Amino acid sequence: MHKACEVRDQLVDILNGSLKLELKSASADWDSIRQCICSAYFHQAARVKSLGEYNDLRTGMPCHLHLTSALYVMGYTPDYIVYHELVFTSKEYMQCVTAVDPKWLAEMGP
Repeated sequence: MHKACEVRDQLVDILNGSLKLELKSASADWDSIRQCICSAYFHQAARVKSLGEYNDLRTGMPCHLHLTSALYVMGYTPDYIVYHELVFTSKEYMQCVTAVDPKWLAEMGP
């Protein structure tokens, strides 16, 4: 949590300092936050195949939700997700996963 606070402080300094932008909270608008994440990770997207199993949209490689993922624990399987990294143990597991709208992927992709 300490690192998150440091990063936030750095971003606030950049916004207020050199960029002269107003700091504005997204509040409870989670779609805006997920769209932002999607814009950064659209190249690491996957589509659901079955419960907890996905296929990477770029390579077609089968991937699984990591067992510690909040989406996995909740039993929620969104149709499309973006992920931060793949970890290989006995299978390819996606970590830092966010559910996204497929329209966002179409808009942000190449």
